[in-house]
Amino acid sequence: MLVESAAAPDLSIRSTWFDRLLIFLLVFSIYFEANLPFVGRASTPFLLFAFTLAYLSFYRGRSLLRQLSSRYFIVSLLFALTCLFMENLHPDPTYDFITRFLNMTIGIFCIAVLCRDLVAFDIALFTFVLASALQSVILITGTFNILHQFSADGFYDASRVRLQAFEEFYLRGNLNDISYFSSIGAIIGIIWSYFERETWKKVLLLSLTFPSILGVFLPASRTGAVIFFASMLVFLWRSGFSLRRWVIPALTLLVFLIVVVPEVVWVRLGSLMRFSELQEQDSRTRVYGAVLRNFDDYVLTGVGSGHYWDGWAVASGITDRFSPQVAAAAHNAFFQVWIYWGLPALILFFLLIREYARAVDTRIEGDRRKSAIFVFALMIPMIFLFYHSFYHKSFSIGLGMLLGTRMWELFDKERREEVKA
Repeated sequence: MLVESAAAPDLSIRSTWFDRLLIFLLVFSIYFEANLPFVGRASTPFLLFAFTLAYLSFYRGRSLLRQLSSRYFIVSLLFALTCLFMENLHPDPTYDFITRFLNMTIGIFCIAVLCRDLVAFDIALFTFVLASALQSVILITGTFNILHQFSADGFYDASRVRLQAFEEFYLRGNLNDISYFSSIGAIIGIIWSYFERETWKKVLLLSLTFPSILGVFLPASRTGAVIFFASMLVFLWRSGFSLRRWVIPALTLLVFLIVVVPEVVWVRLGSLMRFSELQEQDSRTRVYGAVLRNFDDYVLTGVGSGHYWDGWAVASGITDRFSPQVAAAAHNAFFQVWIYWGLPALILFFLLIREYARAVDTRIEGDRRKSAIFVFALMIPMIFLFYHSFYHKSFSIGLGMLLGTRMWELFDKERREEVKA
């Protein structure tokens, strides 16, 4: 293993087999985090990230320090310090979510250092496709027949069927997470197969992608479905696609989904168009209403994350429909940050997003790698609109790959023909 000694990034140092193995393990493990062993409270992906940090500190120390002195890290640290200050203004302070955010941030820069060439970058992309396909195959074999056995009349019935179908399912984890992870692999697989010229590779990618597409819908997650379709539309819009080239694939995909996806899933997803039903039965709509009604409580200084979960949320009506005495999250990362730590943290959160957005290369036409990382980066703020987590480990991978393309100049003339081969 080469120990890096240059202060500036040395483009001639390629990723090693061990770097690539770490990338594979890190991506793969986040898909099955809930099913992998824990050491105390530490999950397998957390332990892998901790090992990666130690490894890079020794073998890639200069590059890691360069990342940790970048404007991206400075803005991230400023956001975390602001949250810490605001948290201490309130009763029952807890620092769990701030710690998770910092862990995610360090993970971003670890991935950025690992993705130092196009081979490493492609391994990360392909691992998303592979892990998503495996997760989806497990999902199909475990729930497909069960979901087909049920029918539902409206959103409430469909939600109960969903809970019943997944109650004994051996693949543990949040259903929205499972759908979201499937959408990442499905979108990357679609983009890669669209640009791939070798027939056998295209066939392989499509055979992995179709199960992932089904995996987006089987959890009956409206968030996952919306993110999948929105990401596809963004890719088609920004890539300068040929309408004639996409007519048959698009129709094939729609027919495939209509025929194969169980009816109960469509009943739940269709509730997005039935606004009166959402107002009456959807816990997410109830949560949004409670968040807006209690606006005065958090608008300036927030209520503190500890105080939120220790009683404020329940007293304010931010609860689950099926468990009204149990606090629920805000189902929106922007509102969650605002409620936790007030307007100063929200402003810095927007500045943080803006800083990372500036790293995105929007000229993606004709380039599968640029297209994949562009859509992946865009999925993250879309997720923020429907999901409370702003510290997910998958964000470490996506944003780390994004910063890696900048740090190692991966897209500069295909990284100067991979440093003259």
